[in-house]
Amino acid sequence: MIGSVVERKLASQPSTTPRFTAKPGIGFPAVQHRSKSAFARAREETKVNNADIRSNEVPVVVTTQPPVTAETKTISTDVEDLRHHISRANEQQLASMTSEEIEKERKSILDQLGNDAPDLLKRVREARERKLAREAAQETEAERNVMNSEQTERPPIHHPKPTLLSLGARPGILRVRSLESVPQSGKVVTLSLCPTPPTFSSQRSCTRPPSRTGKKIRFAEVTPKDIYVYESAPVSPKRQVFALPPPPDKPDSSIVSLGTFKGSIPSKRPHPIDSPSDDKESAATATGDSKLEEGTPEHIRRRYFPDAPENDPNLEWMQASTSPDSSELRFDLNGAPIPPPLSETLPSHLGLHHHAEGNRAGYTLDDIFLLSRSTVPAQRASMLGVLAKVVHRLGTQFKDGNSPDKIAEFVGKEGELRKQALAAGLSAISERGSVGAMAVEVVWECLVVWDDRTADVEGIELHLAPDVISSTHPEQLLPIIAGMLVQPSLPRETLEQLLAIVYRFAQESNELANSIMTAPHLVSAIIQTFLLTPIPPREDSFLPDPMALRLLIILASASRSNASTLLEPADALLRFATLLPDSSPFPTPLATSLLIQTLRFYRILASYGLYSHIATSASFYFSALGSYVLSPPPLAPKTLSQLRAAWSSLLEVWIVCATDPHATTPPHEILWSQVTAWGWESEVRLLRKDLTEAEQDWEVWSVVWNVEAAWLEGARINGVKGGEKERAEVLDSVQPGFEAEDGLEHKVVRAALEAVKQRLGTLATDSPGMKQALRLIVAPTRALSSAIRLWLACLPPLKDVPLGSPPFTLPFGELSKLCAELVTHPVWSLPQKRGMYLQVHLRPLSSLLVYFHRLSRHIPGTGPDLWLAQGLSMITRLIPGDESAAIAIEENCILPVTPQITGFHVQLPSVATDILKPFFEHTIRPSQNVYFGPLHVTTESISRSATLRLPGGAPDLPEEAKTGLPLPRDWLTAPLTHLLRSGTSPVFRNLPTGWDASEVEVVRATLLLLHVSSGVLRRWGLGVYALGPAEVVFACMKVCMLEHGVGGGASGMDSSVEVFRDSVVEKLMQWLLHPFTPKQLPTPPPSPPTTATCSEPTSASLPRFTPQNYLEIASQTYLSQTHTPFYQFYTDLVALYTSVSFAHPIFGALLIPVLAMRYPSDYRRLVWCEAGDGSRASSGVGGDVREYLYPVERDGRILGAYLQALLAGSNAPQGFLRLVAVHHVACSVWPDLQKLARAAEDETRPTLLRLLLNRGDAPAVRDVLLYRQSPRSGFLWPPSCFECDLAETDKAERVEYVRDVISGDMAERVKVIFGWKED
Repeated sequence: MIGSVVERKLASQPSTTPRFTAKPGIGFPAVQHRSKSAFARAREETKVNNADIRSNEVPVVVTTQPPVTAETKTISTDVEDLRHHISRANEQQLASMTSEEIEKERKSILDQLGNDAPDLLKRVREARERKLAREAAQETEAERNVMNSEQTERPPIHHPKPTLLSLGARPGILRVRSLESVPQSGKVVTLSLCPTPPTFSSQRSCTRPPSRTGKKIRFAEVTPKDIYVYESAPVSPKRQVFALPPPPDKPDSSIVSLGTFKGSIPSKRPHPIDSPSDDKESAATATGDSKLEEGTPEHIRRRYFPDAPENDPNLEWMQASTSPDSSELRFDLNGAPIPPPLSETLPSHLGLHHHAEGNRAGYTLDDIFLLSRSTVPAQRASMLGVLAKVVHRLGTQFKDGNSPDKIAEFVGKEGELRKQALAAGLSAISERGSVGAMAVEVVWECLVVWDDRTADVEGIELHLAPDVISSTHPEQLLPIIAGMLVQPSLPRETLEQLLAIVYRFAQESNELANSIMTAPHLVSAIIQTFLLTPIPPREDSFLPDPMALRLLIILASASRSNASTLLEPADALLRFATLLPDSSPFPTPLATSLLIQTLRFYRILASYGLYSHIATSASFYFSALGSYVLSPPPLAPKTLSQLRAAWSSLLEVWIVCATDPHATTPPHEILWSQVTAWGWESEVRLLRKDLTEAEQDWEVWSVVWNVEAAWLEGARINGVKGGEKERAEVLDSVQPGFEAEDGLEHKVVRAALEAVKQRLGTLATDSPGMKQALRLIVAPTRALSSAIRLWLACLPPLKDVPLGSPPFTLPFGELSKLCAELVTHPVWSLPQKRGMYLQVHLRPLSSLLVYFHRLSRHIPGTGPDLWLAQGLSMITRLIPGDESAAIAIEENCILPVTPQITGFHVQLPSVATDILKPFFEHTIRPSQNVYFGPLHVTTESISRSATLRLPGGAPDLPEEAKTGLPLPRDWLTAPLTHLLRSGTSPVFRNLPTGWDASEVEVVRATLLLLHVSSGVLRRWGLGVYALGPAEVVFACMKVCMLEHGVGGGASGMDSSVEVFRDSVVEKLMQWLLHPFTPKQLPTPPPSPPTTATCSEPTSASLPRFTPQNYLEIASQTYLSQTHTPFYQFYTDLVALYTSVSFAHPIFGALLIPVLAMRYPSDYRRLVWCEAGDGSRASSGVGGDVREYLYPVERDGRILGAYLQALLAGSNAPQGFLRLVAVHHVACSVWPDLQKLARAAEDETRPTLLRLLLNRGDAPAVRDVLLYRQSPRSGFLWPPSCFECDLAETDKAERVEYVRDVISGDMAERVKVIFGWKED
């Protein structure tokens, strides 16, 4: 404001200067540098736009009186007067000050300006003198030029009220002080925009004079009201003007209004346009340009390019885009979708408008994928970050279909978009800097966060997304990750994401876990980066990460070879066990977590019999750890339970290793005498005093009971008198708690029992919370199985004394009911429906069944047949890892069966079922090299276990890597399979020494076992586990396929005749097929069921296709290994029947089931049309006779074969097959039966009737003419369906039909057969 109002020398005639002297506009707004403030830019722009703007030049104030001539003399400038005045004042003040005051002020100045203040003031004075000399020379030269120029007078201009149009467009300058408020001296004041004296030429440029010599500066009296401060304008020029604060409520005349906004917000606001001159704006207004909307292409053309034609191609860049905007969904920089209406109105300063096509804000997925390959690192990193956020939303949507952030446009496309995003991240993961970090985040979102629900699943190969994992090419990615882990420039978050990616790979499969172990420097880099951190930690170092220990646990669980490789870094991890949480330099929660994971890692190694020597070499530290666990430490309840469980589980495995020191690697790493001296079982027993019956302590109760059971099992082998003293000590400790109603152990067992029942009820329904309920059922089930294991361990050796009273009381009745419900529960099919990785949660359930089956034989009232039924049903529920338990059930329960178990009344020859043991063991464990570690380690498992993880849903496993569990439904027929493939069977190549049995003996034992198992299972209500009709028929088919001489003489398998002709084999097959053979009744049933009508059965009345009732499915267990279709097998069977059976009745009955109408017509055509002897079977096998009769046959060739068979005279089929042929022929020719069977009219039907009546013999014609079925009663069996009980209306209809189709004479013959005469 200083310098705005200055009194000039008087001039009589001020020169006239054009009002606007700025250069004409060039068509584009002036470039605004954001480095300058808005106020500085406004001051610079006023130098160009001089119209109606408050001038920074000093106006010339002249008077109307003539000028007064005066002598020329030197007049000092105002600056010099002011400087002299200040100098005199300073000298006077110094004269009045004492020396102390002067020194004090001097020190104050030096403190403010520094010690070099005198030099600074000297330099300032010298610079001022040089400047004055230079200005004096310039003024002298200017006066000389003025005297030589033409002098013109300027008319006086009265002071106008300034208009602030241009200032209104400047944000932040809204309130100004009018020049009218400047005090006047009573003179007429005129203003000139040119500061030159009146003698200056009018053509001289309007510039500020070089010097202010001879001019006085007057300071206006500025009040606080003269200054109004607003917020500074934003850096972006896209800020909307109407977004400024509103005017005050009270009217203020000093505020300049900017007008009322009447337009609409454009989709993309143009840059603010500053008018280069008000003259052009006035001219445009005069020509009607004011009617155009500001910012439009035409407005810009008229204002900046007035000479350009309207359709100038050089101005096409101003036109709006004519291509329609894509309706594809767009995202903001946070990965959130932008609604289409909002994307059209968002301003451009948000950074969402880019160089892609269209004017809408945001980025489509195609834009994101395109820009994620940008060559600009910052842009590429930004788009990868957006892509990671989008993938996060897609993953949430994929896991929860009801997510509030669901994107409807991508429903069902999540998997494909996941692969695309993963490819984009992998393409940039090797880049450095922020690009690489953002690429890691994308891969982390696609692999880890997408499957975060399984992050805590251990003990099983996930196999969740094999196609996604394989697309990452782990063999190339893992070395890249190893290199990135050693880069110090990567942030901690990125390193943790890389660790999580490797952890996810290890979870997927054992194959990938082995790849991680073999990747160069990867495991060592992980251990060095995340575990071997400095102790104590430095400020610039990272803390250890427990996830790295979890990774080592999974790698060691994958295979014994991996565990052996990890023995080398195992010593370094002892730091986390020796530094207890209360003395650790790390935070207590972190130190506790590291300790828990270290103990779990040592337990995994001990499960292979490895690294158990650490219990001896570090016994002092583990003794201190035991004291710390028993203290108890000040930890959260959940954390304390986890610590106690990890410590106790490690002790359990070490006790098992000491039970048989020869099973460890190397042998004798830990001895039973050492375990006895350390007293681990006593320490664990002390944990009981701090436990409650609450659910959070169930896991600790389980491991405590397992430790005591393992101790007793080892004492039975290594203790004196089979561990008699040890059993007594344990019983004295636990028996009161189990016996008393208020005992703690009794309460825990009861509570766990009720929890299992309740959660099984939840799992019985197909509810969304089934997976969570399956997880929650693990803890109570483990508690129950551990209690039963302890009960069994407390039993004395069976060889010593018979069991008198139980060691302690358990709810035997409720446990029996629970296991009976569990064995038939649909929870076992949950992994096939919801993911095979859920099978790991079934391990405690199968363990409970195993231990209860061992317990059941000791419960009074459990007979041999009940125990056999329990074993047959429970063995089919065992899963991988339970192979040893399945073999024990097979050896001790199933093989010792006798015919007397099912109440045979016919004396059978002695049948030894123990000869089937090699076949069943191979069925349970096909490869001796594939040994899955059990849930509870044994002395056998620590030496033989190849892996501790279940296979999950591993696809396309080779035969040598497969497991036999869970057993198929027809596992009892496995010996027949090996007999049929005796030339390639691995069982016959590895038969035990001394095994000698014939083919007939193996078949007898197998059929006897099938018959006994079927009988006991149905007797105890477990018929669902017995073989169904189709499975029994296929087993008998395999027997009939065994030709004599199979196996060769070297194997001792020769037979002089076909196996199916053996009398015992015939009897056993007859008993097996008897329940499924349709009965030929002489009269209709006395009380036929209402559902067994003669009409065609509906799809709801017939059962769905299952292995029990459909041969093509039942045969897959056998035929899938050779990829042979069942039709080919059946063709060979029919050919064999024709060549060697000689119409064997049982062999012929086996051909009939596939003649049911639910099977393809190829089977019926094969038997009736192509096989010469196939239609001679007299009986059939099937469940429901309607399956053979409905729907009525429509194949003309098969109908002709039916008729031809009926016309064969003495060779015509009898029994069941004759009923089938008569039924289909009669329903094809008689109108009343066509209506009943809803059969369509066919042109072949009259031909059938004509052939029957012309060529048929009396029995065939009579059966077809008199055949009937009633729609209101049950099915009519022969001979009732052939009796002459037709209604009179039906007889008349049939006679008329014969008359119309054949002739009247034939109709009369039919009347005779009907015994019917016309009235």
